[in-house]
Amino acid sequence: MATSTRDLSAADGGSPIPENIARQLINTYKTEEGWTPDKTRAVWFSLADLAGIVALVNETGGDGVRIYFGKYPSDVDIPGTPDPAYKGRVTTVFIPTLATPDGAHQDLFSPLPPADGQEGQAQAYNHGGLCPPNCPPPPPPKPPRV
Repeated sequence: MATSTRDLSAADGGSPIPENIARQLINTYKTEEGWTPDKTRAVWFSLADLAGIVALVNETGGDGVRIYFGKYPSDVDIPGTPDPAYKGRVTTVFIPTLATPDGAHQDLFSPLPPADGQEGQAQAYNHGGLCPPNCPPPPPPKPPRV
């Protein structure tokens, strides 16, 4: 299946990709960044979590989410962290976005701490299942094509 540049454009958001492209992207990350035991390689979200993300976007009047990579501190407990083994591991943080008149997608709030130290009350979404430590077993190999 040929994939055009338009199929992979991020201008209008995401799109489905074929299995071979997904594998290429993941393998490039594995090759260049490494899948050592101390590095996050995936974050799992349940269908209910995905519905919660959509609900959060809808509650804010948003038009989508921007997914940031974050990292749990190694030496500080973050309230609500689902697993102590997450300390020092990379995670994802979903921040709702709002459409601007020029068609851009503005984060509901800045992902970095404000210079004035004043925190807002907006919400983001986190706490997916990190792999490692919660990695599924590899799927069985596909039978050879005959």
